Amino acid sequence: MPEHRDRRDRAGHRWRTIGKDLASVSTGQILVAIILCLCSFMVVTQVRSRHDQDAYSTMSRADLVTMLDSLSDSSRQLDSEIADLRATTRELQSGADSRKVAQQQAEERLTRMKILAGTVPVHGPGVTITIDDPDNKVTSDMMLDAVEEMRDAGAEAIMLNNTVRVVADTWFAPSPDGLQVSGATVTRPYTLTIIGEPHDLKEGAKFRGGLVSQMESDKVGASVEVTTSQDLTITAIAHPQPMTHATPAR
Repeated sequence: MPEHRDRRDRAGHRWRTIGKDLASVSTGQILVAIILCLCSFMVVTQVRSRHDQDAYSTMSRADLVTMLDSLSDSSRQLDSEIADLRATTRELQSGADSRKVAQQQAEERLTRMKILAGTVPVHGPGVTITIDDPDNKVTSDMMLDAVEEMRDAGAEAIMLNNTVRVVADTWFAPSPDGLQVSGATVTRPYTLTIIGEPHDLKEGAKFRGGLVSQMESDKVGASVEVTTSQDLTITAIAHPQPMTHATPAR
């Protein structure tokens, strides 16, 4: 019992000491502490704000204008697609020739799916991108990034070196002679034939930090040539692998 009483007395003494210290804090010290807290809060807020703005504050005016143009084009394209879908909905709901409209829409969607899957040849406007890689510094990851950037810029169909159709399940890997693309060997120089809106594709390739900047950097040392055309033809087709486990549901 005396030991427990001693521990309680020591604990009570510590709390009384802390209370005296707090009571002895002056008003000036409290104000200084408040000011320091406010300054710390302002510094943290400013750092976060600068971090959020860094992605755009370091971009040139030309890059910002290009980004705005690209976003505007995408917005107009989406508005056009919405208008077409609404018109189709009205035609289907009107009851007049609804079966014919439904069949036409199904055929158009089937055609789009074939193009996306790469199972049919296609032609149309677009760009040809030739990448000369004398030092063999262009990696499979860089080529994959280039393909993804072109897709983001509106590419509807892509062919590599006139032999490989690039689709959703296309994979890239290193090879002693160049690159392995879905099991096929692709040698240098690399030529991407891309169908889509030529201006958007060209600006997407030349955007700072994009395909051209990365390939032509001092680290890689490749040279890139982008040529626009109003009529390109993609003859290579993809051969989808048969499904092993999945079957259509009724």
